[in-house]
Amino acid sequence: MPTLQDDRTTAAPRRYWVPGLSRNPDTRSVQIGLIWTLLVHLLLLLVAPQVFHSDFVPGRFVQPGTNARNFDIEITPESLGVRPPPTTAPPSRFVETNPDANNNIPDNTTNFAAQNQQAAQPEPDKNSTLRMPKTEGKKDFENDSQIVTGQLQKPELTPPAPPAQEQQAAEAQNDSPKKQEVPPPGFVKSSGDNPDAFGTDAVKLPEPATGADKYVQGDKNTQNNTGDGAKATQEVRRQPLPRPRLAQVRPGILQERQVGVSNVGQVAVDAHFSQFGDYLQELIDIVQIQWERILTSSSISPKSSSHVTISFRINSRGQIAEIIKVDGDAGEYGTNAALSAIREPAPYRAWTKEMVAVLGDDQVITFAFYYW
Repeated sequence: MPTLQDDRTTAAPRRYWVPGLSRNPDTRSVQIGLIWTLLVHLLLLLVAPQVFHSDFVPGRFVQPGTNARNFDIEITPESLGVRPPPTTAPPSRFVETNPDANNNIPDNTTNFAAQNQQAAQPEPDKNSTLRMPKTEGKKDFENDSQIVTGQLQKPELTPPAPPAQEQQAAEAQNDSPKKQEVPPPGFVKSSGDNPDAFGTDAVKLPEPATGADKYVQGDKNTQNNTGDGAKATQEVRRQPLPRPRLAQVRPGILQERQVGVSNVGQVAVDAHFSQFGDYLQELIDIVQIQWERILTSSSISPKSSSHVTISFRINSRGQIAEIIKVDGDAGEYGTNAALSAIREPAPYRAWTKEMVAVLGDDQVITFAFYYW
């Protein structure tokens, strides 16, 4: 029986490329190393996001039962070479001290002023723990910054000391002439150059003698033996010029405080010296003098028991940069007088480098003006 043969060739199956290891040992070791490197990197790509995105817990990688310890390390600006900002806090509360009281440094206080001072008063309150002295003033009035009141005056010349009796006598003889002094009469011998000749003695009859050792020209009728006027003027001792004296306690309304401190001394308050405190005291005195000058030169006076509160910004150059807030019940004239007292003396003294380092470039100050 005849059969038919299939002339079509059988299609070979499709093959895919599979990396194979070389039979060469050196090449095979390189291939194995590359395979493991790829596997490790793939594993890190899958595991790393879970490790680094989770919160770190101290002791997470420390095996229990071991001697390993956890350390908390903080990196400070000094270790990074960065200079830290100044840690000194700005002054918190200004007070006016008593210039006649002690100059002791207090133990602990947040007050700053123009000088160091430690709280005291003449009659101590033994059981008191307060740091403000007892004062007699206005009730229901908040003025904790002032402890004494006075009067700001213009410099006064102190009277010169009275001259001594010797100086008075010398001043009385300034214009009197000097007395003439004449020695007693005697003989004057006259002899020539020839040793064989005869000498002669002549009697000298001068003016009436006064018994002096030598002749002094002067007035016959005067009794002044001390010298002429010019010499007497030189003998007068010069007096130093009078020096100005200025009261450093400004007038102000004190608060009524029935209880004081336990330290004995002149009325004082706890305060540390500060350059800004000295600056503020000077600024307050200048504004106070200008304010009183404005009120004295005007025929108008604000209503009694009124006040004006002004907040302003002063910069490091001593300039009034901004008037922030004006409040009060003293009327238009009282408000303008207070504003002029602050604005007209400006600019004030510039700040020192130390003040700028602590306070910055500007500060906000609040003044309260009371009309009574």
